[in-house]
Amino acid sequence: MTDERAYRPGYQIAAERILEHIRAAGLSPGDRLPTEKQLAADLGVSHTVAREAVKLLCARGHLTVRKRAGIFVDRPEDRLPPEVWGSLLVENLEHVEMLFECRRTVEGQTAALAAQRATPLQVRALRELAEKTLTAARRDDPAAFAEADEQFHLALAEAAHNTFLASIVETVTALKRRVLTVGLGVEPGAGMRRGASEHQAVAAAVADGATEAAVSAMHLHVDNALAGYRAEVQRNLFTATPTDPAPQAAR
Repeated sequence: MTDERAYRPGYQIAAERILEHIRAAGLSPGDRLPTEKQLAADLGVSHTVAREAVKLLCARGHLTVRKRAGIFVDRPEDRLPPEVWGSLLVENLEHVEMLFECRRTVEGQTAALAAQRATPLQVRALRELAEKTLTAARRDDPAAFAEADEQFHLALAEAAHNTFLASIVETVTALKRRVLTVGLGVEPGAGMRRGASEHQAVAAAVADGATEAAVSAMHLHVDNALAGYRAEVQRNLFTATPTDPAPQAAR
């Protein structure tokens, strides 16, 4: 089987190394990067390759170039217009079920492409983020788990090297965050530990270049998250004690 990673353009690899530098240095939006000439020297590539890498990252929203000012770190915005996703109602159970259905389809394909295209740096990042979710789960820290979980899914999307899929995953992640804000979807204790274990399974499959295993691991992860969400709905909305007020209908 041909390894797709061996035939990727040099500017894509250079772009990934620039992103790795931004993460390692802890740079934030607005921070300035070296000139293209200096980036070329630091990366050990030609000025042309560095320029194309910067153009690619600008197109993806990671960088911005200001005339006579330099190259600056930027943050990718949701590339899908708000009207596509702004109608999600977190109190509408059917909407949230559809969100999980979308996640299963899109993130399954994302995992498949990541298994084929992820660079060694991206594989390492995925493993580290999966480990972060496990650490948060062991500490029973839902906030830290949610943050590391989000970073894991975004990193997996980046590793798929498909701008449009990455855009959809970013949007779905933002929607998932809205669901979490109302207390639905974050499973305590064993649920977080299971999710962290599933992250590690996805990361391992991507590292092995095992496409089918990556898809299966991601589908299992989303299916279990949906099962957890349904259990939370039952517990929070439909199970009232005699001393509790009856749950109100969703508006």
